[in-house]
Amino acid sequence: MGKCFEAADILKGDLARVYFYLSTAYFNVWACCDDVGVDKWNMKAWMEADMRAWHAGDPVDSKEMARNDEIYTNWQHNRNPFVDHPEWVDQISNF
Repeated sequence: MGKCFEAADILKGDLARVYFYLSTAYFNVWACCDDVGVDKWNMKAWMEADMRAWHAGDPVDSKEMARNDEIYTNWQHNRNPFVDHPEWVDQISNF
């Protein structure tokens, strides 16, 4: 089997919310990439379960909010809604 790594616990929620953002922002846009954890914009069931657990285990903190503000203000001029409204993750049944 290949080599892999797992993110540090303090970053898991941050990474999960990035995946949730990408899955919704690029819904029905990406036409490539059937890979281990994703197929186009969809997360495969095992990956979605892991991301939901990571999201629940590592809530949004002040550093993540500051990064979201920085990205909005100085770079992309858009926000990750799952940082601003982490409760929305539980309102979406399938990423």
